[in-house]
Amino acid sequence: MLFTIANINEVGDKWKEYLNPTSLVVKNNSKIWNLHKNAKVGDKFQFERAGYFVIDDESDLANGKFIFNRIVELKESKEKGQ
Repeated sequence: MLFTIANINEVGDKWKEYLNPTSLVVKNNSKIWNLHKNAKVGDKFQFERAGYFVIDDESDLANGKFIFNRIVELKESKEKGQ
């Protein structure tokens, strides 16, 4: 989860205080299928047993550097603690 509370709207401008410190997960040198070589910023993908992800605008697609942001977590990934 990105935030440590369920309803971030309740805290107004103090939302940064409720960022979950474990929400950022970096997996360097991960492998992806070739179908991503034609991907564009904003394209969405499902990674099996992990969730749905979108390509971040800070990705360097020309050099094969992808940044994927999870937009929906799957129930199975929650149960496994991924």
